[in-house]
Amino acid sequence: MPTFSKLFDSVLQGLDRLLILLCVAALVVLVSVIFFAVVMRYAFNAPLIFSFDLSTLLFAWVIFVGLIIADHDDSHMGLDLIPMLANVQLQNTLITLRYLLVLALSIYLAWIGYQLFQRTGAQISSLRISARWLYAAMSIGFALLALSYIGRILRHLAGWRR
Repeated sequence: MPTFSKLFDSVLQGLDRLLILLCVAALVVLVSVIFFAVVMRYAFNAPLIFSFDLSTLLFAWVIFVGLIIADHDDSHMGLDLIPMLANVQLQNTLITLRYLLVLALSIYLAWIGYQLFQRTGAQISSLRISARWLYAAMSIGFALLALSYIGRILRHLAGWRR
């Protein structure tokens, strides 16, 4: 019977694959819309009204969902000097502390994003959708990052105890 940590890991891996697929699709749509908007504006003198709003919306989602993908692959910049100079026990403590700080920050920013989501009543007129879709990206992105860090903490603590 798989442990909770392994089950949680497999769910996170499936979620990662889904997020990568969604990010790639959003980037393809984003680039296509911008390319088509430029062609329409300069070749046919007929600008697309919705292109700016749609590209802004997609860009926000790519950024906040891409945050999880980049963090999962350790693609963000970081400072490795202090952990490299420390002994193993101190390294594990620093890693755990870092994970807990990122988890707390992710939960806080997800909450801030949720508050922005709740306050927004405006509509994106060119797309005829609520502006909440824009602010939902922040909440969902940081909530998923928090989930990812819960998994990291579980894996790290399980490996540390061995």
